[in-house]
Amino acid sequence: MFKMQINRGELLAILVGLVMVFTIIPLSVSAETTSGKDKAMWSWFPNEDIDTTENREEMIEFAEEKGVNVIYLNIGERNSDIYLKMHPEQYRKFIKLAHESDIKVYALDGASEWAKEENHHIPISRMLDVFEYNCHSSEDEQFDGVQFDIEPYLLDEWDTNERGQLIQEYLSGLKILNKISKAYSQTHDFEFMVAMPFWFDGEEYETTYRGKSMPLSDHVMDTVNSVALMAYRDFAEGRDSITYHIEHEMEYASKNGVKAVVGVETQYLEPYEKVSFFEEGEAYMNEQLEIVDKMYADEPGYGGQAIHKYQSYQTMNP
Repeated sequence: MFKMQINRGELLAILVGLVMVFTIIPLSVSAETTSGKDKAMWSWFPNEDIDTTENREEMIEFAEEKGVNVIYLNIGERNSDIYLKMHPEQYRKFIKLAHESDIKVYALDGASEWAKEENHHIPISRMLDVFEYNCHSSEDEQFDGVQFDIEPYLLDEWDTNERGQLIQEYLSGLKILNKISKAYSQTHDFEFMVAMPFWFDGEEYETTYRGKSMPLSDHVMDTVNSVALMAYRDFAEGRDSITYHIEHEMEYASKNGVKAVVGVETQYLEPYEKVSFFEEGEAYMNEQLEIVDKMYADEPGYGGQAIHKYQSYQTMNP
C-alpha cells in the first residue's frame, strides 16, 4: 500500500499546478445498458449500506442483478460525522468488493449551501478528503471519481433578486472544483461530475457568466466535463417527458465533448407522481429507459443512465 505524507495546502498546490503540465488522460468506459453505456445508482446512506460485511455484499449483489456498473456512494455527514473520515475501512472493503465485480464507485456528496462563495471551502475540502483517502488506499480500494450534488435553487436567495449573484458564485465554485479535479486526473483515472436538474435550460435562467450569455445548463456543462441530469419524469416520450426535457442538454453535450448521464427517480413523492417511477414499478421503468437508451445510443454526449436511489430501487414494485 502506497502512503504519502503531505499537508492539504501542499496537495492542493500540486494538483492545481499539474493542470499546466500534463495532457488529460481519457477515462475508460464500461458497458451495461443495451447501447453499451454506464448504468449507475445513487446510494446516500453509507451507515446503512456499507457498515457491515452483509450490507456491503447485499448492495453489490443487487447492483449485479440490476446491471448497475457505477455506484455513487455518499461520503458526507451521517449523524454529524463525515462518514469517509470516520470509517475509511468500510469504504476500502466496499470499493474492493465492487471492483472485483467490475463496478466503479464514485464519492457522492453535496449541499445547497455549497453554492455560496463563503462555503466553497467545504466541497474543496471534501474533494481533498477523497484524494487523501485514495493516497492511503491500495489501487483496488480507490474511488473512481466524485459527484457533487449542489442545488442552489433550494436556498432562499433563489427566489429573490439575489439569484443572479448566487448563480455567479455557484458557477465559480464549480470552476474551482473542476480545476482541482483536472489536476488530479493527470495522474489518476478519475472523473468529476455534478448533478444538474433538467430545467436549467429554461429562458428564466439565461445567465451571463464570464462575458457569455446562455442557459445556465450550458454554463454548467462548459465548466465541468460530466453531468448527471436529474430528468425526473416517469415516461420517455412526448410533451413533459424525459427526452422532451433533456433534448437541449443532450445536443449541447454531444457538440461540446461533455458526458451527460440521464437520471430517473424511484422514491414515493406524492403528490408529484409524474416525477417518479414509484407507482408504475420496475418493469415499466425499464421499458421507458430502454426507449431513452435507443434514442440516444449514437449521441456522443450520452453517457448512460442513473437510478435514484438504492433504497427505493430495492423496494419498488416489480
